[in-house]
Amino acid sequence: MTAVIAPADGGPVVRVHDLTVSAKERAILDRIDLDFAGRSLTAVIGASGSGKTTFIRTLNRMVELTPGLSVSGEVLYLGQNIYDRSINPVLVRRRIGMVFQRPTVFPMSIFENAAFGLRLLHESEDEIDRAVREALERSGLWDEVKGDLDRSAFSLSGGQQQRLCIARALAVRPRVLLLDEPTSALDPMATQRVEATIRRLKEEIVLVLVTHNVGQAARVSDRVAFLHQGRLVESGPTAEILERPREELTQEFVTGRFS
Repeated sequence: MTAVIAPADGGPVVRVHDLTVSAKERAILDRIDLDFAGRSLTAVIGASGSGKTTFIRTLNRMVELTPGLSVSGEVLYLGQNIYDRSINPVLVRRRIGMVFQRPTVFPMSIFENAAFGLRLLHESEDEIDRAVREALERSGLWDEVKGDLDRSAFSLSGGQQQRLCIARALAVRPRVLLLDEPTSALDPMATQRVEATIRRLKEEIVLVLVTHNVGQAARVSDRVAFLHQGRLVESGPTAEILERPREELTQEFVTGRFS
């Protein structure tokens, strides 16, 4: 991916235009248009099967790892279409990182988990040391682990492991971080800590959060996008979508009349 700069007009960091994902003849996502501004957190909500996870996986080309899916339309990162044939998807995923539903720590130390992406980039040891500490601080984990970075990552609690996964993604300095239901496997206290972390991060980078939890969307997001059966029903500021939605489908979802 070639070097690019932010749009001079302060436009969106990521712009999705006419995005369609199909499996054989069935559309999983149907002509999605959505923008993501800098230093923001957008919550993507919707019922199971609405296309939320497929959508978030299109934003860094992870969807290509699922056989049988075809993608059309555009996902523009700072004006570049990430699906252009000249673009290396590995570099896309460095700029647009992802954290999954369940913590995916590796069988190695806390430090080496956080340093994993940096080692793939062949960074110097001094740079790795600095970047790992910074990433652990940004993820809210540093104070809990700084005295024992050589300990196995498997010794951490589930919530700590998820924040370590966030730190690993942050260490390579993405401009965008995708979060696919990152607290669905965590207890309430761990969920609160992860939410506190992502609230801080949205002051620095673009966050896109898939969540089934309307309350979580209300607590952490600036904007909400509601998907239903692969279509974007509406999007806008969080309070507007959750409290004064324009569409009846949105109203039914956020009030729990369907799920």
